[in-house]
Amino acid sequence: MNTRVLFLVAGIAALAWSFRNWRKAIQLALVLVVVEGAVRKWLLPSAQDLVYFAKDAVLLAAYAGYLGESGRMGRLKGRPPQMLVALLGMAAALGLLQIFNPRLPSLLVGVLGFKSYFLYAPLLVVLPAVFPNDASLFRFLRRYVLIAIPVGLLAAAQFFSPPDSSLNTYARGGTESTATFGSSSFVRVTGTFSYITGFSTYLLGIAILILGLLASAGWKLRRQMLVYAALALTLLGMLMTGSRGPVFSLVLVFPFYWLLVMRERGSGAMIGRIALGVGLIAAFITYSAPEAAEAFRGRASSAQDFGGRVITPFMAPLDSIQWGGLFGFGIGATHQAAATLAGSAIPYWTQGITVEAESGKVMLELGPIGFFLIYMARVYLIFYSFRQARRLRTRYHRTLATACFLFLLAQLPGYVVFDPTAGVLYWFFAGLLMLAIRLDRQAVAAAASAETASPVQTRTGPLAGAAYPQRTWTRSISPRS
Repeated sequence: MNTRVLFLVAGIAALAWSFRNWRKAIQLALVLVVVEGAVRKWLLPSAQDLVYFAKDAVLLAAYAGYLGESGRMGRLKGRPPQMLVALLGMAAALGLLQIFNPRLPSLLVGVLGFKSYFLYAPLLVVLPAVFPNDASLFRFLRRYVLIAIPVGLLAAAQFFSPPDSSLNTYARGGTESTATFGSSSFVRVTGTFSYITGFSTYLLGIAILILGLLASAGWKLRRQMLVYAALALTLLGMLMTGSRGPVFSLVLVFPFYWLLVMRERGSGAMIGRIALGVGLIAAFITYSAPEAAEAFRGRASSAQDFGGRVITPFMAPLDSIQWGGLFGFGIGATHQAAATLAGSAIPYWTQGITVEAESGKVMLELGPIGFFLIYMARVYLIFYSFRQARRLRTRYHRTLATACFLFLLAQLPGYVVFDPTAGVLYWFFAGLLMLAIRLDRQAVAAAASAETASPVQTRTGPLAGAAYPQRTWTRSISPRS
């Protein structure tokens, strides 16, 4: 029995498990996003295509398991706002029709396109039902960000290994096309991911998530050293990828982070802790891997027309609308795997038109109506998350909403559709926002109930070990492991 058959048999068993244990399956899928590339590159290279779809199959089974229990979930608060549901619903309906766009070369291309746009969007609804309380969510988030430590160490090993090393290989193509920093012998690392793009997106998401967790703890060093280590290796990994986008995005959103976290109680003391933490991380990068900082600086300084690349995502739709027409070339028409499914090396169905920015691709595929629905939903999520970051009642939930806002903002011009890693993380953060809203309302209701019953006592907060006075239950809550 060959590897592919064994993988399929194991996959069927995994789907049955995912259906019955859908909460754990959602968490497993988020971990698979991180390790999928490593499995494809090193463990099961002969079954790369099957491994690529493994997380998608797990998510579909988990969605089905969730629907089986949906009757018991009806009382959950923090569900998506109606406007967002309406926008996504209309976009999905249009996407279904676009599968049959006569300009597409194959129905399979349309199905692939629909999957890329909408398969991960149900996390918006399902994720809030995965974690019943703050403690379970905090444990998962802490463990999830700590995965960045071994991933970062692997990236460092790749950076200091020669380009022809077995560590420096992509999911396809071996090491022959391994990217380096110009004429330098240092490679642009991929970590446990198949390609640089996915790894860069993951690093940006983890960095923002860690910033949220550190803000919830007031940037204290006590009991947070592993989280600081994860942030240091994450930032170092960004430099080692050579991708300017994540670094630029992090710099762009940091003022918003500062604006929101400085509203918290004790922000004066937190300024010193942030300065100390950033200083320690900068010293770590400077003294442990100065080659990475120098290689990134050299690549960034030699970039051609970087300003043009920044504004391209916002200008590309205006250029693409004239080519795609009112209904576009069909959903999935510009997907990187479309030519493989269609059996053609040249995408003749798009008349040879190529666009790099995702915004331009969406306009080409769906036309102006579909483009409006997709990006209106993204813009709505940005403003909605910013509002929640300001209005939620407990510090822990506000900082989570802040992290969600930062990632959703950074991904507005990003590859949410055409990069599966970005797609999963984008809808994970959107679902995390809805979960933070539900848990915040749950904490407020519990605090109000306890205050009515015993207005002068001190009670235990929604997180284990977090006690706070009854009459100040809207103060910050610092989760503890």
